[in-house]
Amino acid sequence: MAQDERDLLDVLKLELKFLEDGGYGRSPHTPQRRQVVFEDSPTCPNFGDPTRPHSCAECLLMRFVPRELRGQVSPCRHIPLTDKGETIDYFYRCGTQLELLKLEEALAGWLRKQISRIEENREAEHSRNNSNGLERLRQQQWLALAENLCSLANLHRESHNYLVAYAVYGRALVAAQRVVALGDDGHSLIERIRTNQQAVSETLQVGDTSVERVPSEELQIAGR
Repeated sequence: MAQDERDLLDVLKLELKFLEDGGYGRSPHTPQRRQVVFEDSPTCPNFGDPTRPHSCAECLLMRFVPRELRGQVSPCRHIPLTDKGETIDYFYRCGTQLELLKLEEALAGWLRKQISRIEENREAEHSRNNSNGLERLRQQQWLALAENLCSLANLHRESHNYLVAYAVYGRALVAAQRVVALGDDGHSLIERIRTNQQAVSETLQVGDTSVERVPSEELQIAGR
């Protein structure tokens, strides 16, 4: 079965424009018959083709038809247009001129409601995508900072600058925790930093004779 590749929002807007332009007045080709909603509209996959080669199942409007009525001959006539559940079929069966006018009013209101709903959903989705992209960028920035600080601390540790190394590991740990807080899996990095910091702490506690005195200004910088 072929699929309708058109965008649903475009189809609904086209239908509303067709309605507002008086498209459902009597056709010059069939003046004895009033145009039928949806079926005589450019939104119908079979528009302008009397052989009707396309199945109604291909139409984008089928998603608005209650599931139990999708097997009807003209399923789009059973789309509920009002809060009371009034359908195109209901208005046609009433048959009065007043009811036909109410049909066009109900159809216009339904179309505007669906268009507004889809636009709001797409705008919300767009905002979520932008937010997710920004969050991912922040994760990458904090991860890079944590890795860089950990590498710097390793260099100080290898140079026996244990006090500085301990302070820099502390800053790396804070950065790694920010990565986890933003939703990324940085637990292995946190464990690595904590293990290295603990090793430096144990070295300081036993009073390693190779520990060098470092200027207080350098410690302050590392601890920021």
